[in-house]
Amino acid sequence: MGKVIERIKLKNFKAFREEQEFNIQGKNILIFGNNGSGKSSLFWALYTFVQSSVKEDEGVQKYFKVFDDSDSDTHQSLRNIFMDEGEDSYIEVIIKDENGNNNSYKISHDTIETNLDSDTTIQELNLASDFINHKLLHNFYNATHRQKINLWPVFERDIFPFLTEGTEAWIDLLKRKTRDVPRQTNGAVIATGTRHREAFEGSLNDFNSQLENLILQIEQNANHFLKKHFFGGQEQIKLELSFDEQFTFDKVRERLWEEENRLRRLNSLKIGLLINIKNEEDDEWQAIYRPQSFLHESMLTRIAIAIRVGALRTRVQTTDFKILLLDDMLISLDMSNRMDVIQMILNEENDPDLIFFDEFQKIILTHDKGFYELIKRRTSPIEWKYYNMFSNEKNHTPPNVTEHRNNIEKAQDYLVEGNLEACGHELRKETETLVDKYLRGLSEASDSGDFKPLTDQLRSVINQVTEEERWRFKRLFIRNDLDIEILHKISTDFENDSNLSREEKGKLKHIKEKIFEFLIRLNQQNIDQEKILIEITDIIKRIMNPASHATLIPLYENELKKAIDGVKRLKDILEREESDELELEEDDE
Repeated sequence: MGKVIERIKLKNFKAFREEQEFNIQGKNILIFGNNGSGKSSLFWALYTFVQSSVKEDEGVQKYFKVFDDSDSDTHQSLRNIFMDEGEDSYIEVIIKDENGNNNSYKISHDTIETNLDSDTTIQELNLASDFINHKLLHNFYNATHRQKINLWPVFERDIFPFLTEGTEAWIDLLKRKTRDVPRQTNGAVIATGTRHREAFEGSLNDFNSQLENLILQIEQNANHFLKKHFFGGQEQIKLELSFDEQFTFDKVRERLWEEENRLRRLNSLKIGLLINIKNEEDDEWQAIYRPQSFLHESMLTRIAIAIRVGALRTRVQTTDFKILLLDDMLISLDMSNRMDVIQMILNEENDPDLIFFDEFQKIILTHDKGFYELIKRRTSPIEWKYYNMFSNEKNHTPPNVTEHRNNIEKAQDYLVEGNLEACGHELRKETETLVDKYLRGLSEASDSGDFKPLTDQLRSVINQVTEEERWRFKRLFIRNDLDIEILHKISTDFENDSNLSREEKGKLKHIKEKIFEFLIRLNQQNIDQEKILIEITDIIKRIMNPASHATLIPLYENELKKAIDGVKRLKDILEREESDELELEEDDE
């Protein structure tokens, strides 16, 4: 194992006040928090921390100065404005190395330990990591309807700093190659036709070509990702990135990298985005020059994600110390597409094409509780830490951070500690919680005075799930928007039926696909339900009851491991109903 982040400490930085420690123990992080809870403060703290490795001390100190409205040198301060001036403000990250040793790196106004020539750990982390939030993705298509998209500002801010040519970041290479033109000793620009002028212009053209090749490589990676992971291997959409307005001698002589020339630089350099969409009727490609005007936000987000991943894949990765931080980057996607992206990032199917994601220590932040629970269900506390964050914006209170552990996770911890009875007790509590949740509102749950054993309640739950499947089938396939004669054609070769319109064929195709998906899932689910009913019944008798009552029956570690797996499968079956209902509502829309 390579280096990993063990702990993160924040004090007096953005929303945080008193020192807040995230003891993540080298694991991935999933955080749920309402808007304004401090999630973005954590995002920008880590971003500021890794970026500090390529800044001079003054460029880091400005974030920790005490804000003074009359002093423009303090206007980039990120200190918490509610803390006293005498309080320290810092970001500290403790990193475990390959040998298991912990090393601390801190940035504050007076201490900067990330940009040292003698220790390049954080420089390596900066070059290999990526930070993506919904605002950054929105910048990909943040243009008016009459404008063509220019991605140069996005590349300059969010991509070039994280790509390398050899050991040099592309943003530093850009500045070094185009900072200024050759000048005479008196500062005058060298004359046209001189050997030095021609040599510089030739070198500048070569550099433009080098940059163009990099952009082309990102385009190819992005199209591969779009085709394979968003469109199931089908060519439905292709993007083109073009370096339309490049560096010229006249542009470079204006010293574009000076701070006062920033807007001129961002407007005079252009990376264009053209989208091509295949017309299903004639297989011809239709060019869309202003995609922000004609494509919905979900499609634009997928394109932006593909470009970011394309850039990520372009890097020559020489280190296994890297983090991937995602802050609500998927909020414009529906739940189905969001889970598709998360499935890619988690690489649940062990796709060799996505194995590079496995090398990242991941940090996922979201304000969507349902989305949080779905990711939590797909991950393991062995590899992940789960947190809830809350803050009252009206009172300007600092974030309240709590580590989230459910009964199953507590059971796993007790098992590791050797407290077997407590492990069994937590499993029973989790099973009772699941059963109560799905019986709530039924007559079985409302009968006062009638005690029913947990096994009987569990059978009622399984019966309820089966009934809900029948209701879901009726809702999906009993249609009022199709004539019955047209519906009869679902068993024929309707796609080649000239009497049907394109819309009618599309509806029949959709219904047919859903029927097959439903039947396969229903058969598998029935097998799973019967199997888990038997297993959980045995677990209740053998494990949960002895753990909750005085008994001479011994508890064994291996049995408890199997019991944990069984309760997890029960949880998956029951909570799958919630996600299926979400998908059903989206289909109705």
